[in-house]
Amino acid sequence: MDNAGISSPSVRRRLFQKAARLHCPINGTFELTPRCNMDCRMCYIRMSETEMRGRGRLRTAAEWIEMGRICRDNGMLFLLLTGGEPFFRPDFREIYTALSQMGLVISINSNGTLIDAETVDWLRQYPPTAINVTLYGSSNETYARLCRNPKGYDQATQAIDRLLDAGIPVNLKTSFTPLNVEDMEDIYAFAKSRNLNVRSTCYMFPPVRSARCGAMEEGASRFSPQEAGAALYRSRRCQMNDEGFSRFLTDMRLGMPSEDDTEDCNRTPDEHMGCMAGRSSFCITWDGRMTPCGMMNAPAARPFEDGFGESWKTICAKADRILLPAACTGCKKRYACTVCGALTMAEGQGDSTRKPEYLCQMTDTFLSLCGRTGQ
Repeated sequence: MDNAGISSPSVRRRLFQKAARLHCPINGTFELTPRCNMDCRMCYIRMSETEMRGRGRLRTAAEWIEMGRICRDNGMLFLLLTGGEPFFRPDFREIYTALSQMGLVISINSNGTLIDAETVDWLRQYPPTAINVTLYGSSNETYARLCRNPKGYDQATQAIDRLLDAGIPVNLKTSFTPLNVEDMEDIYAFAKSRNLNVRSTCYMFPPVRSARCGAMEEGASRFSPQEAGAALYRSRRCQMNDEGFSRFLTDMRLGMPSEDDTEDCNRTPDEHMGCMAGRSSFCITWDGRMTPCGMMNAPAARPFEDGFGESWKTICAKADRILLPAACTGCKKRYACTVCGALTMAEGQGDSTRKPEYLCQMTDTFLSLCGRTGQ
């Protein structure tokens, strides 16, 4: 099976589930840097160079390449390269080229604004399985307001078109906030004009991993729970025609993941974590910590110092002890909810067993607008 077949959602899901039963780390994320050429108001890392230096040491290209070999030898097949903005690293090409030659199925998260014509020509040599480009608005004005980059829309859309013209697969992502929600229909129209699906979120994690931990720009980054639920409903309707939306509602109630699902996580219905994090997936942060998920600060291990194998055992054991709130595991509306261990720990300020009231209210609003209450 080629990389395209292996990367299909249904095949990936089956592989992840089997790997989870074996506690095989098949899916990894390398967070190469917390730095970025933009300064998005809702970013969960948001570190300046000074803040980064005060928090830890950026790992070298040689360290990441060697860690890639070790992870591959321990079972990793899928690898996501992310940041910050990975293309912001001067040595990103060195890291990417070496990792791509290891036979890994690699995808890249990017804001797209640094992907010029010369970069696309270089990527053609070792094309990734996909580049996940986040589109934050439908105008330069929105980018200036939300990302503090007044040329961001032109840069990102030009990159998307360059990549598509070069035959490099693009996944389009977006994060809706009060500062760009009015661009929603235009973003989906752009995607449809390029025959692209949109993976969207209307939920913003509290910035638990930011150097400005706990400091969220109210009114800029996060909706009220009711606004988030309404935005989620609106985005789903933008994604689908009436027939597709009806099918989505049926699948959602049956707990069936959709091939067009906007979620990257492989969610599970049990009381542990609620996804594959710490079972078949892991993240290694820019400063060398292994966590179950890139949205989590803890539990953590040190694979560069203590070895990958021991660190993975530690993460598996600690992730198995992370329980979702009892109110969530027995909730009749769980089928419509995106609850997971990372989310409950963020909302509960480190306590995964606290009921995430924000998400409950968001889900209630969404279901009310869907005309379904989960009863």
